[in-house]
Amino acid sequence: MGEIGFIDEDFVAVRRHREAREKPFLTLVFGDKVEVLEQADGWTRVRALEAFDGTATGFVKGDPPLRDAGILKFSMVDVQQGDGMVLETPGGEIVLIDGGDNQMFARHVAARFRHRQPTADDPLEVAAILVTHGDADHFEGLTKIKQSETLPAHKARKRLFIHPRRLFHNGLVKGPSRLPEREIFGRSVDQGGQRLIVDLHEDPRDAAAEALNQPFERWAEALDHWQQHGPIEAHRVAFGMDPRQLFGFLHDEGVEVEIQGPFESRAQVDGQEVPALPWLHAPVKSAEMHLEAPTDPGGSLSASHTINGHSVALRLTYGNVRLNLTGDLNREAMARMRRNLPLADLEAEIVKAPHHGSHDFDFEALEAMRPVVAIVSSGDESVRKEYIHPRATLMAALGKVMRGDTGILLCTELAAFFAIQDDCYTRADLAKFFKDRADDTFSGEELRDLFTGVPREEDPAGLFFGFQRLNFGIIHLRTDGERVLVFTHSGKEGLNEAYRFSVTVENGERKVAFAPEVTTR
Repeated sequence: MGEIGFIDEDFVAVRRHREAREKPFLTLVFGDKVEVLEQADGWTRVRALEAFDGTATGFVKGDPPLRDAGILKFSMVDVQQGDGMVLETPGGEIVLIDGGDNQMFARHVAARFRHRQPTADDPLEVAAILVTHGDADHFEGLTKIKQSETLPAHKARKRLFIHPRRLFHNGLVKGPSRLPEREIFGRSVDQGGQRLIVDLHEDPRDAAAEALNQPFERWAEALDHWQQHGPIEAHRVAFGMDPRQLFGFLHDEGVEVEIQGPFESRAQVDGQEVPALPWLHAPVKSAEMHLEAPTDPGGSLSASHTINGHSVALRLTYGNVRLNLTGDLNREAMARMRRNLPLADLEAEIVKAPHHGSHDFDFEALEAMRPVVAIVSSGDESVRKEYIHPRATLMAALGKVMRGDTGILLCTELAAFFAIQDDCYTRADLAKFFKDRADDTFSGEELRDLFTGVPREEDPAGLFFGFQRLNFGIIHLRTDGERVLVFTHSGKEGLNEAYRFSVTVENGERKVAFAPEVTTR
């Protein structure tokens, strides 16, 4: 066993052969774990311990700088409509934050942690799953992880076995759509001029079966399945709870957690005081909604705005670097946040834009956050899930509130890369082709990730003009608590949009300094 360390350069090209002109087969990034196997003739042979299955080896020109300790890694995964994020602590703990509503998040996590070689008997230990709120586009994709366990042999690399040790959520469970909107979250009471939801659950599986919609039913089944590997602690999260008690495993690694929502009320039910969450309102219809006075909550009570507005909101601090997780907060909820917290407590170097870039946001809250980097999770998926995200007003507002003269604004949809695929065969023709030659191994369903498009009448039979997604719009952030690297990929090998800056503290004030360019060895 050679020296084990973590890459301390921005990017390092690994080549199969010891020739500078050889194209890299792998690019290592700041914080990647490697083993140094040998050094000779100005080259270093390394094993990339966290790439592929952990056995990939190659050569790096010179002596790559290594650091002894790991760093904090955060990724926003392209899940199309929805949120899906991965947090890795310096010590290797994994936190899954939401998971979209399709298989894309499960595929990414399976590929990302393939080197840990999880199996049914030895699953990947996940320190926590945080579901910011109970909309399907934030958690249904997590059930695809469970479903991946039964993928056929030729898709074995996409299987993923996990054991989540903790579950954090906001306590709201959504009922079937056949219920009246006012009953979708269970019981509510009217008190002090507010309508308050009093059915808050520590574990979503505590709710009666008839109180669960189909995504929650599947979610409960997944949790029951994973619990066969070991216990799962379920926790409802709200402002005022002790973050060290809930998130002590992060504090132990130097990641401080502050709970910044939801803000619960108290209600009287059967003579007892119980925690409750107030119903929130549909917003006013205005191009300048984000500038409307917060004293006017808007229109009628709204289930969708209620569950979004009560997203679990956290600020994470590692060293000098702070990250705001905002779930699907809306204008009313962000105004509540401003009223309940000192504005200085909202400031962060990295801000996840609320609700996929919705127009329903509070400008003053964004202004208090003063991000250096803002990231938006948004992507086209289907007409049924089209909400015009991100909105132009939100993107303009983020540009206005950026700290200093240079800001970084990234969106998963804009970071994706598509290539024209002219004269492609339709799925049906391809399915027939493979069926005739591979004994039913392939089907049109299995080819959908590779071939998309609309047939054109003027094309020869069986051909269409379309696009192939060569790169998913994943946004990566890595930091050691002072140095920050933020980057995306592109469709061209070795080409990344990447920025590096440092965050230092002088007289209690954070100073941000950008590097002229990132470095590549």
